[in-house]
Amino acid sequence: MLPADQHVHTQWSADAPNGSMRQACVRAAELGLPGITFTDHADLTTLAVSENAAAYIRAIGGQIADGVYTPPPLDVAGYVGCVRECRQEFSDLRIRAGIELGDPHLHPQEAARLAAARFDLIVGSVHSLRRDAGYADVADRYADIPDADVVREYLAEVTTMIETSQQFTVLAHINYAARYWPGRDGEYRSADFESEYRTALRALARSNRALEINTSGWLPLDPDLLDWWRQEGGALISFGSDAHDPDTPGREFPAAAAMAQAAGFGPGDCGTALWVRS
Repeated sequence: MLPADQHVHTQWSADAPNGSMRQACVRAAELGLPGITFTDHADLTTLAVSENAAAYIRAIGGQIADGVYTPPPLDVAGYVGCVRECRQEFSDLRIRAGIELGDPHLHPQEAARLAAARFDLIVGSVHSLRRDAGYADVADRYADIPDADVVREYLAEVTTMIETSQQFTVLAHINYAARYWPGRDGEYRSADFESEYRTALRALARSNRALEINTSGWLPLDPDLLDWWRQEGGALISFGSDAHDPDTPGREFPAAAAMAQAAGFGPGDCGTALWVRS
């Protein structure tokens, strides 16, 4: 049995100009997924951006002012209304309304306000790291310090988010920093950062929250992360394609499910769609 996809972006996310909630539902139904959770972005951090990042942001319709990007707010009412329409059309598919809450530990009041909207699922993520001029996307941070230091800095920030924010229930893409690894220090290996990963995973396990297996395709699926998660006491996992277009929900889910089962996890309560440690 394939798991539900609990990390999907649609046209309501600023970085998904080709997204379509309805077509994502069509794709999920074609694949036989038991459910789909939309987690459109609620990013809260203003970023100082590089020229490359600015070019990408402009290409998707974002606005840059004096080298600074302020993410647009999520139109909660419009987004939830769209979810409601999809539920009516795709009655055989379990559709949930969630958000991906970016850097909630840096914006506790705004994060609490969004959480009060009572979404079905809140996925927490770190996208930003501190730099002299404010905050930068993790990809831009590689311009400042050595490759390995960026990964360590990122995982320390993830640990801080886990320990200081209660506004999310699933940790998204713990290896996000590795997506942008420039390779100046050689090939990326998660084993080189085992201690830092374990620290973050231990904090997450103690908080009784779930770890996401992210199948976005930026990196191969990493069984080491699941082994460490189990060893550190982790009991819950979620599956997320991190799709930003309607063609990629559920991508690599057969392989991800097999990896999870090999690590000792299996389907749990269908009400949450999380898998549990056996």
